[in-house]
Amino acid sequence: MSEGFESQLRDHLASVDSAPVTGSGAMAAAVARATRRMHRRRRAAFAVASVVVVATVGIVVWSTRHDSSGLVVSGVDSTPLIAPEVTRTTAAPSTTTTFVPANGWVTLPADPRGAPFAPFVVWTGHEAISVGGFDAKNAPVGGASAYDPVAGTWRTIATPPNGWDRVNALVVWTGTKMLIIGGQAPDGLQPMQSAIAYAPAADAWTIAFPPCGSLSNRTPSAWTGTELFAWPSDTGCASSSSTPVAYNPTTNTWRELARPPIVSRDQGASVWTGTEWIVWGGSTVKEEVGDGAAYNPSTNTWRVLATSPLSPRRVRAVWTGTEMLMAAGSSGGDRQTGNNEMALGDGAAYNPTTDTWRSIASGPGHPGFAPLWTGRQMIMFAKRSAFVYDNTTGQWIDNCCDETDAMGSQSGNTPVWTGSIMLLIGSAGPTIGGAAFTPPAPVAPTSTT
Repeated sequence: MSEGFESQLRDHLASVDSAPVTGSGAMAAAVARATRRMHRRRRAAFAVASVVVVATVGIVVWSTRHDSSGLVVSGVDSTPLIAPEVTRTTAAPSTTTTFVPANGWVTLPADPRGAPFAPFVVWTGHEAISVGGFDAKNAPVGGASAYDPVAGTWRTIATPPNGWDRVNALVVWTGTKMLIIGGQAPDGLQPMQSAIAYAPAADAWTIAFPPCGSLSNRTPSAWTGTELFAWPSDTGCASSSSTPVAYNPTTNTWRELARPPIVSRDQGASVWTGTEWIVWGGSTVKEEVGDGAAYNPSTNTWRVLATSPLSPRRVRAVWTGTEMLMAAGSSGGDRQTGNNEMALGDGAAYNPTTDTWRSIASGPGHPGFAPLWTGRQMIMFAKRSAFVYDNTTGQWIDNCCDETDAMGSQSGNTPVWTGSIMLLIGSAGPTIGGAAFTPPAPVAPTSTT
């Protein structure tokens, strides 16, 4: 990648992070405004435009990100970081439920490594491990650190091996190790055909088995508890690009899975249910796709999913314990930079037991949402804002959760769920190491009788 083009991509990234996310409450007016803007911007002579994100359609400037689409987190911390103090009451988009936010956002102390923005992060069960990231000059930040939300402190950990620096890697927590697999060199262009693993118990890094093909955070993947399922974008060590693979960290080996009944893709919804690996949607080299399939490792077979109510798109999903839940996503635009993507705001849930779909309420639209599942709510995080979907009530809370002006543009964009709070690890400034977010809790309305 030329220095000029790399600089342009990073300028695109800064533009995206400074733009607002449109909530479902302003949907109707925003759609009309965005439609007019879309026709004007398509006539513009330049590719980089200000971001307008709406619940159903919008023109978006987006870039390949060091995000958490391939991130697997686990562990439960039952000790909340923030006392449950109610600060205000926010009306829900329905008259049946009132939502009372908890404290919301608080800043984290500064990372001892400085100000790494967009690091790779996993949650171990009691610490968030942070590796890599970029400084204010877009230079890679070295070393690694770990944050304990109960103690409220950071500590430095062992330094990764030389030459490991990369972006857009596939990041996995296995229960004992952090895996950083594939991705691209810091220029965002050259594929990295290597993988490293960190064991907190030994505070040591090791070189893992080379990736089986080109893997990144766009790769459909899922951690099963014993193996990592992944669908490389090229043949690698598999017989064809249509063949997913599995990595066993215990034996440090890869193996082929059965060939799926759907075409290969990236940036699709991908979850592990406990018995099946479900893949839906995503993008081929030519178009977005709206089909899906489920893989059963006990029989080494695939089945095609029932037709979804959602349009084809690039999207991420969470597993609720009974359903694959997804919302938002995007379609169109440049495949590399994401320029002129159409942000989508509708969503659906898929039940693998009955092979059926149900639509969910439309919510905020943004192509780069990183979804987290809390046990009841899906937190959709992007641009330092959190939008919350309560799966029990079927309602969005989209006006409660922006970061405060005090944190502003400093905190990073790599979220993990601890079991009680969301940690937003990383920072664009040296004074904080990120932020913590306590999601609002629904309460029954006061009786008027």
